[in-house]
Amino acid sequence: MDIRIIKIVFLMSALLAGVVHAGTDVKRPNVIFILADDLGWGDVGFLWQNARAERLPRIRTPHLDRLASGGTALSNHYCCAPVCAPSRASILTGLPQGRCSLRDNCFDQPFSETNTIGTVMRAVGYATWAVGKWGVAGGGESGRPVTSHPLDRGFDYFYGFLDHMAGHTYYHYEGHIRHAFMGITENRTNATDSAKGIYSTDLFAAKTKQLISDHLARSPEQPFFLYLAVNAVHGSGQCGDDLSCKKPLHVPGRPYPTEGVSWPLAPEPVDARNTWINPAYTNLPPSAARYATAITRMDDAIGDIVRHLERNGIARDTLIVFTSDNGPADEYGADPRTFGSAGPFDGLKRDVFEGGMRVPALIHWPAKVPSGAVDATPSQAHAWKDFLAAAAEGRYEPMKSLVYTRYEFPWNGATEAFREFKARKGKVRGLQQMVRVGDYVALRVRMREGGARVRLYNVVADPFQEHDLADAPEQRTRLAEMTKMLDDRYGFNR
Repeated sequence: MDIRIIKIVFLMSALLAGVVHAGTDVKRPNVIFILADDLGWGDVGFLWQNARAERLPRIRTPHLDRLASGGTALSNHYCCAPVCAPSRASILTGLPQGRCSLRDNCFDQPFSETNTIGTVMRAVGYATWAVGKWGVAGGGESGRPVTSHPLDRGFDYFYGFLDHMAGHTYYHYEGHIRHAFMGITENRTNATDSAKGIYSTDLFAAKTKQLISDHLARSPEQPFFLYLAVNAVHGSGQCGDDLSCKKPLHVPGRPYPTEGVSWPLAPEPVDARNTWINPAYTNLPPSAARYATAITRMDDAIGDIVRHLERNGIARDTLIVFTSDNGPADEYGADPRTFGSAGPFDGLKRDVFEGGMRVPALIHWPAKVPSGAVDATPSQAHAWKDFLAAAAEGRYEPMKSLVYTRYEFPWNGATEAFREFKARKGKVRGLQQMVRVGDYVALRVRMREGGARVRLYNVVADPFQEHDLADAPEQRTRLAEMTKMLDDRYGFNR
């Protein structure tokens, strides 16, 4: 490129940045990043459930719908990997899977990077908190030392569980089940007594409200960043000594309080735990009723947190991001098919087909984000780190730091699953890769079993990926270019 053009582009960028700074009276926002677990693109009302036919069962998410209608929904948002740990590691580090130290179907592996979304936000003056599921510290199933604890990766405070398997219960107790410590940690100290007999969705909402209240009383001028990783709607089957596991996918033992939760929460009666079904779903089969109850309970908790922001006069200046770590699961009692949890897409958790990779997402910031918008720009979860850092530094520009061109091409979708899984239409996993450029996705599955043929789909015209275009003569150049991306950048022979 001509050096004069480079200078002109640089000058224009600087001028535009100056206009943004000079023309805004928006405060640095508080930031709440809410990460759901195994929540499908189709599990939320604002993307899919509200449009389902009346005769079909549907999940109610009124509070998320309200956030989306008051902000911007992202309809083409992609997770970093179609399974929990690598997806979360990429979100925290801001690195796509091809560059992140934690990859594949590995749980409780620590990640080596020390520059995280927490360190970045803390460096620009934010109080930083992590609440809920971590799962990438070390320990647990990995058997490795705990070297990437939240307090060692940019967070001032942590309340939740470190081990991946602890997310397979919504009721936390001391004890080891399949290598998992099922208790709750506050910073580096066992805090299980504060959680016993309390449904985790309620527990983490109450802790969030307490943190906000205490911070506003102590340091009202300092903005805060909260990484809130709930374990809804992950299936469950692990229990403590005084909770029966006869019914998987745990539900609460009581309705969500109309006045909201407050810290500390009283334990649920022992006989009531894991029994309460939302009245909207009592006519559904048990697995579907439990699945929907868990999601609506998460929605209730989010609504409670938003009301807390409003009561404290900080809702306008709080940026809320909501998304999920990967597509919907079909395990531990989860029921993704009754509700069409993958939306119009094929594939589930651990698939690089759209259903496993495309996840719900929204941005809500009344002071800055336009309301009622649906942005169909392909975007990627590992870019949240830069996106939020830009907002924190007054450089917020809608979608600019989330679009898939940021790293030349979007996401390394490679994941290595050590067990086979059949999704609809007989698709299986193994070592997989995918890349999207424009309207097209190239992917391959079962790469170590001789299935390395690259498939090509136009996911705008063909969202269910029924029509493989790899053999179409007019797609020969595109297929070759995207195959080279997979080969060169995403490490087929790694």
